[in-house]
Order: sequence, then structure tokens, then C-alpha cells
Amino acid sequence: MIEKKGRGSQRSDRPTQVVAAELKEKRDAFLQTFFKRGAELTDELVGENRRLRDQLGSLEIENAALKTQLASDNAIRDLLKKIDELEREKARLLSTVNQQEEITNRFAEIEAELESFANLYVASFQLHSSLGVRAVVRNVKELLGQLVGVRTLGIYFVDQGRRLLPVASDGVELSSLPAIGLEEGRRGGGSLDPLLAIIERTYLTGVPHIADGEIVSPLVACIPLQFEDRIVGTIVVYSLLEQKKRFITVDRELFKLVGAHAGGALVAAHYWGQADGRLPSAEALREACA
Repeated sequence: MIEKKGRGSQRSDRPTQVVAAELKEKRDAFLQTFFKRGAELTDELVGENRRLRDQLGSLEIENAALKTQLASDNAIRDLLKKIDELEREKARLLSTVNQQEEITNRFAEIEAELESFANLYVASFQLHSSLGVRAVVRNVKELLGQLVGVRTLGIYFVDQGRRLLPVASDGVELSSLPAIGLEEGRRGGGSLDPLLAIIERTYLTGVPHIADGEIVSPLVACIPLQFEDRIVGTIVVYSLLEQKKRFITVDRELFKLVGAHAGGALVAAHYWGQADGRLPSAEALREACA
């Protein structure tokens, strides 16, 4: 059969290198905007911290010198008073240094949070940037590969409520992934491979399965695909890149975002392709809004 192509599919089926480059460019631009001022503030804080430490060292030297110059009762009283003042100033400076260190630590935490937000923003934008099924699947693979460190995965979609069928994969042969019957699982009859049981349970409950701690399981994550208030499939992560040993908080947030948006993006892309990229008429939209 000749595949119908609309304007949406021509725009979405771009080479993987172009999509990856755009993803990196958007992420880098977003990070640079937020972190440029952060770098300047950090430099100012470091300089102020150094100046305060130098001033503190000078005061301590002056304090020690005054203690060795006590020669009379009047001098002692004056010097003791001066020592008290210096001790108070020393305490104030120490407090200021500690505050500066707390600010620096907090700023580092804010930078990490901004980087996480940047990743989430890029992921959300990328999932909805295309209306071609292949492009949506490619975007899902690249987002999970680049932002989480996923090496192999499979995407399952429900077949009229009876089975979960593998529709796409990355790093593993699609033909090697089995279909999972759901009717048998609902009745509780028969035995199911432990890995397939996790996929089935994730679909039926809508609760993601994500490995904790050091990852050694052959199935490290299983994320339900949502479409409005329905679960329509799952994303199964079989393995991660060698340097990726465990999931962190932002990984879980990315899984949650992909699970909430990828299902709808796939369905929308499918129907957009069936419509050959034709927009609905204004009259049809007006009737739908009524």
C-alpha cells in the first residue's frame, strides 16, 4: 500500500540526528538563560566570602598583637575593651561567612532544580512537537535515552481491552516481545512469567513499577500510558546505560510526564495521519464547542 503523507507527517519524520540536535539546542539555551546570572552571583559570593575571611584573619592578628602590648592598668582597661569589640566583630563576621556559605549551598540546589525543570520542559515540548506516529515514538525513545539513560525499551498498547501488544521497541527486537493476554490475568487463572506479570499489573492498576536502589532486575521500570482517565498501554524499560546505576528524583518525574502525555500524543498522531493532515473545518469546530 502507498502510505499517505500529509503536511504533518512530512514535518514530523525528520532524521534522528536533527531531532536530537534540536533537543540539545533547546535544553542548552534554556539552561544558559537561567544559569548565566547564577554563575555571576556565585562569583560575587565567592569574592565576598574571600574578602570576609581576609578581614577576619587581620582582626585575629590585631587581637593577638593587642594582648601582648598590655603595660599598665589604664592600657589594660582600654585594650580589654578593644578586645571585646574585636571579639564581637569576629562573631559577626563568622556569622556573615556562614550565611554566605548557606546562600551558596542553596543556590547550588536551585541550579539543580532549574536543570530538572529544563529537562521536564524540553520533554513536554518534544512530545507534542510532532503529529506523526513514528516521530512520536522516536521522541519518546530519545527523551528516555538522553534524559534518563534508557538503553532498551518496549512500548505496549492495549488491543480492544483483551491483550497488550508490543507496538515499538528500542535496543530489542520487536518480534521477540510477547503479547500479554489480559482476560486470563483478570480472572486470576493460570501462571504468568514474573516480568510479564509486572507489565500486566502496571496496566491494570495504573501504578508504575520503578526499581529502587542499585538496578539489577531485567525489567527496571514499567510506566502506564494514560489517555485522559484511561490506561491504554505501558512503556517497559528493560535496561539502562552502563553508567546509569540508579534512578533519581528527576528520572521519576520524567517517567510520570512521559506516561501522562505519550499515550495521548500517539493517539492524536494516529488520527492525524488517518486524516491526511487535513484540519477540521471551522463549522465542525463550532459544533464541537457548542
